[in-house]
Amino acid sequence: MSTALLAQAIDEIANLIERGDFAGAERRAQNALQSATPHAEIWRLLGIAQLKSNKVDAAMRALQQARRLDPRSVEVLCNLASVEMLCGKMDDAQRTLRQALALAPDHAGALNGLGRLRHHLGDHDGAAACFERCLGAYPELVDSWLALANTRLAQFHWSIAEAHVRRALSLSPASADAWYLLGLLFERQGRLADALQPYRNSMQIHPRAATAHNLGLVLDQLGEWQSAAHAMQQALQLQPDLFEALGQLVFIKRRLCDWHGLPALAARLIGAVDARIAGPTPFSCLAEEATPAQQLTCAHTFARQFEDMASRSDLAPVALGREALRVGFVSSGFAEHATGLLVVELIERLRAAPLQTIAFATTRSDGSALRERIEAAFDEFHDVSLQSPAVVARTIRSAQIDILLDVDGYCMNSRPQIFALKPAPVQISWLAYPGSLGAPWYDYLIADRFVITDAQRAYYDEKIAWLPRCYQPTDTTRIVGEPPSRAACGLPQEGFVYCCFNNSWKFTPRSFALWMRILHAVPGSVLWLLDGPPGNGVAERLRESARQAGINPHRLVFSQKLKHADYLARFRCADLFLDTNPYNAHTTASDALYAGCPLLTRPGETFASRVAGSLNHQLGLDEMNVDSDDAYVTRAIELATQPDHLTSLRARLRDPATRKRLFDMQAHADDFATLLTRIAERARNGDAPIDISL
Repeated sequence: MSTALLAQAIDEIANLIERGDFAGAERRAQNALQSATPHAEIWRLLGIAQLKSNKVDAAMRALQQARRLDPRSVEVLCNLASVEMLCGKMDDAQRTLRQALALAPDHAGALNGLGRLRHHLGDHDGAAACFERCLGAYPELVDSWLALANTRLAQFHWSIAEAHVRRALSLSPASADAWYLLGLLFERQGRLADALQPYRNSMQIHPRAATAHNLGLVLDQLGEWQSAAHAMQQALQLQPDLFEALGQLVFIKRRLCDWHGLPALAARLIGAVDARIAGPTPFSCLAEEATPAQQLTCAHTFARQFEDMASRSDLAPVALGREALRVGFVSSGFAEHATGLLVVELIERLRAAPLQTIAFATTRSDGSALRERIEAAFDEFHDVSLQSPAVVARTIRSAQIDILLDVDGYCMNSRPQIFALKPAPVQISWLAYPGSLGAPWYDYLIADRFVITDAQRAYYDEKIAWLPRCYQPTDTTRIVGEPPSRAACGLPQEGFVYCCFNNSWKFTPRSFALWMRILHAVPGSVLWLLDGPPGNGVAERLRESARQAGINPHRLVFSQKLKHADYLARFRCADLFLDTNPYNAHTTASDALYAGCPLLTRPGETFASRVAGSLNHQLGLDEMNVDSDDAYVTRAIELATQPDHLTSLRARLRDPATRKRLFDMQAHADDFATLLTRIAERARNGDAPIDISL
């Protein structure tokens, strides 16, 4: 083949790749190789076409051949390094890129490639040095500004990252990538309203599934659930196998009580869990009719994304100290939040124990009185909200923590990356996440014998640290005020008041059908629920479901969310709390019982379905834990139609001896401290973790 024909072939192949015809480019390259002396550029273009077609092994062979033919081609070396990175051959990729930079020290592709590699390996300063060196030579490269911004974002250097993104936008105002990164930057800082327009700009320029998904997450957190569902549906239209979006869509539809089409979506989600496909989040799985085995599988799959981080941790293993036990608590909920309400008194009472409590708050102060009280309760309080996971891990290591508790698990705003870096010698999951985290860097899970039965023990990877009472603490310093009148609550003056103040995503068609059976059997009764944010139509959908079940829609009474003290007092206007399944009331169950409102629940097989039952069991109210749907309906009707039974039940809830069984926080704190001390003793002796009971 003449030089002119060779150049023509190269142009044709390159044009086919540019048009997205990767199969055509591959065929044209193979034809050219058959009719011409082997040429490095044709092999390189063949490798690119095969890579674009996800033929990774073939692309690797083609690019290796290109390097043999022209070992000094920097373009070939950069492409080859990209494939080596894709195959997980990071050391090979680093050597290849260093070879390229030895040939061309300021080559943009080689510098950006090495920067991306270092970013992937967690060497963010090294990555930034590469991008900055590239921009020193080529200050107009938009992709390099964005790569540098992304690296600074990973370090939580918010203002620096934003400046780099805005520099990219000044160079390319129609860059979908730049607008997306600006939205992500705002989202990560909790500036949710600010994130909306950048994400929308990115979608308008170049609709992509990842952008639609992130836009949906922001809308969800802002309470715009219907718009969030639309964004998730758009993400799935663009990428049907984006299971992160599928899981979130299912969860949002549960929030909306929009049950149309939900069974098929939920079945597809659980199918992905069974197939161990990445994407479904463990928390969303808890709200489904999933078995404990499926919940564990989901956790295993989710935890895989942190394995590289765990293997690259530069924190050397350490032993427990020999002085006073230092116990760290990592949480996003040290604020006016369910977690804060549960832990504050326990931490206060632990100050008398022979240990030191150290908080690591991953969210900023909300300025609430509860945040101030929590800060005062701990022996030390560190606000790490502006620190990256790697920096938080080093902060924890510097604080010489012996036992580190993950109070969030896989709940919203959790930071599991911190624990993957193993900053403490003993790491424990506790409280907010009701299930196994499925990751080897957790040694124990704190539970009780009711929430994890012997029959279900096999579905928890962690060793279980069993408390002798309910695993869940609460704040018993709260005063339950006088309730408002029924009329002020929108309730009828007469009639039995059932309530469920759980979040709407816990409502299922199955639970709702049971409630309708109960209302049908108890004339004049009403069901008191929390409404969703305004404009989302939750009350309207539930009332329509009631109408379809033959119940007057106005027998469903809705309340907006209230300040905690007002909400707590309203439990005294209710006669009976009807729990949900498969995800129980947790903090809400504790609130109801603390306020003196009896609670009826049907414990299942999962941790999330047994928390309310554990609270009843600890109070000695096991008759309020039933074993079937029919028994649930029957007991709810009995308590409404046989007033003496309900009066007796409420009297028992007021009895100091009964309340002490669950609400003695000094005893709870003593047990908690003893349990941690036993765990520490084993670790100090070099003994492996085992299930521990008091």
